[in-house]
Amino acid sequence: MQVLLGTTNPSKVERFKKLLSGCDVTFLTLKDLSITDEPEEMGQTPEENARIKAQFYSRYFDTVICNDSGLYFDELPLSDPRQPGLNIRTPMGNARLNDEEMITYYSRLVKELGGRVHAYYLDGMAVYHKGQLYSFMDAGAAVQIGAFYMVDAPSPLRHPGWPLDSLSIRMEDGGYFVDKKKEAPQKTEDNIMLGAYKRRLSAFLKDALGLESRLQLVKAGPAYRQQITEMLDEWFAREDHITPYAITKADYHDFPAYLASLEAGPDDPLLVPDSTFFCLDTVRDRMVGAVNIRHRLNEKLLLNGGHIGDGVRPSERGKGIGTKMIALALLECKKLGIEKVLMVCDKDNIASARTIIKNGGVLENEVIVDGVAEQRYWIQL
Repeated sequence: MQVLLGTTNPSKVERFKKLLSGCDVTFLTLKDLSITDEPEEMGQTPEENARIKAQFYSRYFDTVICNDSGLYFDELPLSDPRQPGLNIRTPMGNARLNDEEMITYYSRLVKELGGRVHAYYLDGMAVYHKGQLYSFMDAGAAVQIGAFYMVDAPSPLRHPGWPLDSLSIRMEDGGYFVDKKKEAPQKTEDNIMLGAYKRRLSAFLKDALGLESRLQLVKAGPAYRQQITEMLDEWFAREDHITPYAITKADYHDFPAYLASLEAGPDDPLLVPDSTFFCLDTVRDRMVGAVNIRHRLNEKLLLNGGHIGDGVRPSERGKGIGTKMIALALLECKKLGIEKVLMVCDKDNIASARTIIKNGGVLENEVIVDGVAEQRYWIQL
């Protein structure tokens, strides 16, 4: 697989080679394809900017990886104009700084703040692959394991493309980022957490590129009480419409009764048997959505409802999860012997229609149900 990295930075190329080590991936850079155009990065977070860049460079290549970083100092309020944030190379509205100019600028700023500051990077990642945009950012990990000191006295050594490594000091051993790391005790808490973060990032990339899936459909059970409760708490707090309906039939605060409601068969003989699954991100141990599969269609479901009802929790939308979750649901349909799957969505729900089409959905027609235009798609398995 060939992948375009939205960068000319050689250090970033090496980083992605390590994250996807062992995978059959060849990396190209903007320089390799003579791409000089740049998007206007108007995002409010590194993740938003990474998405903007990946979408922009997708016009040149089918598979793209982009990332963006923001630098933050604990000694400055987030609203302070001196906070580097997303404008690391263009601080305070200055013209773009080269590597040495960045070292000069930040050594002066840190000196103004007392000669040493507590710093961390937020790292946003985005992948464009097969017409779908995926993104990832773990702010908690950045604060927990990515913290370091920035000082006003630069090391004479340099990492090309990463100039601030010459001002950055590791907390664990006091060495500059550009220095060879001293031998540290194995399996310290920080090492374990850092390793876990890298595995999450690697898993995200492999999942987005279709090399390995991190999502899994699971049946609800006592072991998933915390993850399901946390997801539903968020959903209800947003006062958002929760789908599929099956996951709201009972009060999840009484978890044993809730589990029983998910497994209970229909009381009405006119209703059809169904199965409810929750979508688990196995890397983050986080529920990101749910699907309900009807084993056959009755007259009502044939008109409006279909075989699969699905929903992605609010904070996980726009990351490509819906498309992958439906793909997993289709595998469950195949196990049930369903050869042709009907999926229905509101006509104005463009995001939902897109996930259905990406899974092979072919529009048959539109129907009006309770005054709402519904689109009916068939997927041949």
